[in-house]
Amino acid sequence: MEETLTLDEVLSRYVYEARENLEKAFKALLLELKSLTLHPQAVYALTSGGKRLRPVLALLAGEAVGGSRQTLIPLAVSIELIHTATLIHDDIIDKDEQRRGKPALHVQWRDKALLAGDLLFVKAVNVASTFYGRDVLKAIAEASIEACDGEFLDVTMRLENSSEEEVMAKVRMKSASLFKAASWCGAMVGGGTPSEVEALKLYGENLGVAYQLADDLKEAEEGLHRDLKAGRLTLPYLHLYAHGDGRVRRILKNVFETGSLPAGDVKILDEGLKTYGSFSHCKGRIAGYVAKAVESLESLRENHYRKLLKAFAYRFTGVKNPV
Repeated sequence: MEETLTLDEVLSRYVYEARENLEKAFKALLLELKSLTLHPQAVYALTSGGKRLRPVLALLAGEAVGGSRQTLIPLAVSIELIHTATLIHDDIIDKDEQRRGKPALHVQWRDKALLAGDLLFVKAVNVASTFYGRDVLKAIAEASIEACDGEFLDVTMRLENSSEEEVMAKVRMKSASLFKAASWCGAMVGGGTPSEVEALKLYGENLGVAYQLADDLKEAEEGLHRDLKAGRLTLPYLHLYAHGDGRVRRILKNVFETGSLPAGDVKILDEGLKTYGSFSHCKGRIAGYVAKAVESLESLRENHYRKLLKAFAYRFTGVKNPV
């Protein structure tokens, strides 16, 4: 008897199989790099876990417009190499000591971590240029430039003089740029029409914004307030600063500037984020960007993959699928 699966189960199977394909590709890549002195650092960075959402998205977008998995794999690898390189550099800039429950690369290898990040970025360009043409390379370069600009905004933004529009611009550049590149390039490599390529470009960008906002919301809801203590301005804290009372604002400003959060102030922040609607506001923004992402899929050809793209957007942002 033929097995009947729900859409959610089909998506789970798709993501699992895509990740299996990607891990094989990464093993082959690491063999290529075996002769390099930075090989141990590359292995550590690429085998430290992670959801592989961006490369899976590249595969899904490409297959949605008729592309083959084999043709799309090098693109997916390239996207994940860039993402991994940005994480290495982010951890150095932010002085974060852990990444995915393990010591950050720079904690293990100090200055070699910077070189490892550079290596992975250059290897990403090498892979992409070997298999694809100018349009794909241009899109990848554009996303990388945006990510750098967004990282600069992230480390220079101040709580008291930043607007919500500026925070959203930072999220779009730093975090959503690679989601955009993944689905945009996937559509190009897959042979999509101009309208399909544009639709998937918009889908990736809006999904990327929603995903990062959801991640920022989750971090604030956990109550550890690591972002705030690290001086990273995210939407929940900006909203609370704009709408909270004087005491809450003083606490926020002190933590943001000093990195110190007294135990007695944690409860005040936690209650403030709920009382002043900061969590609700973030959830509304996330749902709005997911809706934009899903709406952009309407111009795609009707097939199994379009449904998976829709389900993908809901699952990985935590927004409830209305259907």
